[in-house]
Parts: sequence; C-alpha cells; structure tokens
Amino acid sequence: MAGDEAAWLLPGGVALLATAGGAAEAGGAVASETSGHGWRVVPFTFASGVTLIQSGTRTLWPGVDPQLIASLSVAIGAVVLLPTGFLVVRWLLQRPPHDSPYRSLAKLRDVQPFTPYQAGLRAQHLRPSIAMVKPKRLAPGDRGYLLGRLAPRNKTPLYGSWEDVALALMAPRSGKTSALAIPTILDAPGAVVATANKADVWQATAALRGQLTGERVWSFDPQRIVGVRQTWWWNPLRGVVEGPDPLEEAERLAGHFVLTVEDSRSRDIWGPAASGLLSALILAAAIDGRSLLDVYRWLTVDGAPTPVDLLTGHGWTAAAASLSGLYSDPPETRGSVYFTARTATRCLGNPIITAWITPPRAETDLDEFEPRALPATRQTLYLMSKDGGGAAGPLVAALTDAVMRTGVVAAEGRGGRLDPPLLVVLDEAANICRIADLPRLYSHLGSRGVVVLTILQSYSQGVTVWGDNGMKELWSAATIKLIGAGMDDSKFADEISVLVGDHDVRHVSRNTGGERATRTTSTRTQRILPPSAVRAMPKGSALLMATGVRIAPITLQTWFTGPWQADIAAAIAGSSPPVASPNKDEAAA
Repeated sequence: MAGDEAAWLLPGGVALLATAGGAAEAGGAVASETSGHGWRVVPFTFASGVTLIQSGTRTLWPGVDPQLIASLSVAIGAVVLLPTGFLVVRWLLQRPPHDSPYRSLAKLRDVQPFTPYQAGLRAQHLRPSIAMVKPKRLAPGDRGYLLGRLAPRNKTPLYGSWEDVALALMAPRSGKTSALAIPTILDAPGAVVATANKADVWQATAALRGQLTGERVWSFDPQRIVGVRQTWWWNPLRGVVEGPDPLEEAERLAGHFVLTVEDSRSRDIWGPAASGLLSALILAAAIDGRSLLDVYRWLTVDGAPTPVDLLTGHGWTAAAASLSGLYSDPPETRGSVYFTARTATRCLGNPIITAWITPPRAETDLDEFEPRALPATRQTLYLMSKDGGGAAGPLVAALTDAVMRTGVVAAEGRGGRLDPPLLVVLDEAANICRIADLPRLYSHLGSRGVVVLTILQSYSQGVTVWGDNGMKELWSAATIKLIGAGMDDSKFADEISVLVGDHDVRHVSRNTGGERATRTTSTRTQRILPPSAVRAMPKGSALLMATGVRIAPITLQTWFTGPWQADIAAAIAGSSPPVASPNKDEAAA
C-alpha cells in the first residue's frame, strides 16, 4: 500500500473499533428496552469490550436474547458504517495521487474572490444600480462573466468581475467560442460589442440578445458571413472631425489599416510612412466632408494635389507641408510608401464593403450608427469580417476602437465607471480586429467599466500583431488570463510551467534484494505542470491566472451544457437574417 494510504491504517482501525463498540452499546440498550428489561446502557470501554469477548452479552445485559442484541447492533452499525465507509472509500479513490498537480494548484479557499457570493459582493461595490439587491438573488450576469468551474471535482462556478479585462489563449476548437464568447455575450447586463469571422456567434446570440434586452441589434456584415441585410451605415470620418484632435483621430484610423499589412517586414519598414500618408489623406477628406472613397482614389495616383490644397485651405498647413514633403521623396521611396498604403486599404476598393461606410443614396433610408450612443444602452453590435487581405478587418478594428473610446468618455461623465458595463468580446482579435494600442488601452479600460475579452489562438499570434513588447504589455495588463488546450509553442508552454511553479513530491523506492526488503522514502522538487502537461491539457479545460491568486485549474462550461442550451439550440436552428429587432424601420422591412 502506498505511503499516503498506509498512514491511515492505525486511525482507521481505531475508528472502526470505536464504531463497532458504539453499535454494540446502542444495540444492547435497545434490545434490553424492547425485551422488557429496561433501558440499560453499558458504556463502551476496554473492560466492557474484554467482557463482551470472553463472556458474551449475557453478563452485560442479563436476560436479554443475545441474537436480538446482535441483530440490533449489526443494524445500527450498518446505518453508521455503510455510509461512512462509502464516503471514505470514495474519497480514497478520488483523492489525487501524491504527485498529482491538483494537490498544489489552487483550492476553493484560494479563489474565493471569484466564487458566486464574493463575486456578487464585488459587483455591488462596482455597480450602484444593484447595490440594494441581496447577493444571492443577483443574476449570474450581474455577478460577472463565467470563467468556468473549479476542477477537478469541486465544480464551483468562478466569475470574472465587471472590471477585469481578460486575455484567453486557446487553440481552435478548444471551447473559446462555445464556452467563453457565446455565454458571456448572453449574460452581459449592458451593451455588447462582439467581433467574429464566422457565423456561429451571431447565430447563437443575436436573436436572443434582441429578445432579452428589448433593444436594437446592429450587425455589420459587409462580406456576407451571415447574410444579414444592410439597414445602417457608419461614417468613420465623422469621429475624426468631432474628436478633440482631428489629426490624432486621423492617425488612429490610419493605424487600423496599416496594421493589417501581412508582410511584417514591409509593415515595419514602410508602415510608419504609409501611416503618415494615410492620416494626411484621411484628415483632408474628413475636414472637407468627403468619404474614405476619396482617400482610396487619391492613393491611386502618386502625389495627388487635391489633399494638399484641402489641408492648406482649411488651415492645416503643417500637415500639408508634410504631405508635400512625401511627394518630393525619391520615386523608389515614394513608391514603396504608396504600395504599403494601397495594400493596407485594399478593402476600400470593394463597393460592397464601402457601402457600409459611405453616405447612402437618399432612397435607401439607412440609419447612421453613432458609436457614442451605444455605451449607454443595452444594444448589441456584431462586427464580422473574413480573414486575409482585402477583408473588412480594418473597419472592424476602427469601429470597435471608436465604441471603446466613447465608452471611456461616457464613463468619465458618469462618475468614472459605466453601469451597466460595456462588454467587448474580441474573438479572433489577431485576424480581424487589430487595434494597435490595445495593450495600452487594457491598462485602464476595466476601471471605466469597459470590459474587454480578447481571444487569441496562441501567444505567438499576438506577437505577430503587436510585437514582442506589445504582447508582453497586453499579457501584463490583463487581470485575468485563461490558458486553454493546444499550446504547442514549447517556449510558451515552458514559461507557463515556470509560472505554475514547483512542489515537493515524495518518492518511494523499494529494494527486495538481500535477506529482507527495504523501503526508502525521499522528497524531490519537480514542476507542478511540466511543459508537456501544459501542452496536453484536454479540450474543455484551462488554467485560470488571475491577479493575486494562485493558478487554478478550471473546467470550461460550454453553452450546450449550460443554462442557455435550449434557447441557443432553438436560435441556431431558426436563425435567418435579418435579425428581429425592436427598431421600427427594420420591423417594417
């Protein structure tokens, strides 16, 4: 028998003897009473036990039938022993081996801040609108967003709070959409922004969000991923002229385009200059009331004079001089800058995409989307784009960025925090929603009630977008990190293994040679989770890394095992665009 179990032999034997003696004591007393000899209790002691063994029951309970005493003692003992024995055996069988990582990972006491009751208390501190509700009566979405359930056997649900910004690293088909994106969107108490490159998130949640909130569902689908009909448009240049610094706003918008250039070498070398060119053209178009189509047309000809004239005429002489200076660069340099800018704005050459961002014809009667209006509602905004060059990814990033920053402004006008919070779920963020300064934004978005969940397939995917330093900043700024299945990067798996830490493991060696067997016990230090174990985590499991808390193993709860199962299944089965919406114009259509 292993050392852990052998240590329980002596106390287990004592407990068994005590239980048997107690059962005999109770059985004798009951038998004496029922046979008419009165209630006679013989305390179980060492002396009474010896007497019982040597002389039987007649000495202790004169006149009482020994068989009756035996039957009652066995019955009483069974009532106590069987359940206790079952629980003990079950505990021994389920108890992790002495070298199991579960012995050294977080227990329930370590993750108390994320348990339902404590999460409710924290939510009430953050949100005055629910401060008077009893914590036990809070809806799951008011407590926070479900991260998973504590593993391996506790199953207590754990919630991230509405000030925790999260980063999830999970390989494809490991539960990142079904266990994180979809349930979190449905539980959200306030407005939601969700990005996706497939139809699954929209199909599972769009109709339900409209029913649950009674408010509008906006679906940006220029590449017909779900086939929703266009009922609105957005003017990216409105935010440029309405912002406090139009040049800075133009530079941000240009950055969303340049970051989509897949050739990292070209992006690193010519990206800054291409971004400068684009920002000048965007500023010229914005201040003159034009659209991004004009920017695309100006890029087709090196040195187009109109942007310089517009900038000069509106008083932006420094920007005009900078643009003129670029026009004077050597042809090879200018050509490379223009080529990078054209590559970044390829999506503007697609009229199906640009129909969503340019003023519509009068007869179309499309609503204009205002990013600043969303954070104060419970509306839902779905932003969908395919991967790769020419896709609508830059516009997805630009609109997401606009909503998040207007959310921060709205929070500052409401005491510093949005109530209810604005949830932003960036599924496939590295493919369709590349926001250049997302790592920097992470450091303060949560404190404003703008809660972001960024989902990546791997750490290296983030490095491709934000660079090594940027990804390190994003990793450090995320107050909650979820590491799921499929981490095949050996360097990253080793770093996670180091973060999980080491533990002491007892090693037992036996020697059967010679005249007698010997048994030696020693202790050695080893990784709680070696890199191979990090890589081999099964689908549906994850490591929860939260600020100030020991790393906890969790089981993800997919929507098809959760409370939304029937509703989502029905929504997917019956989903057909356009989404049902309370908006009267959409309803009439």
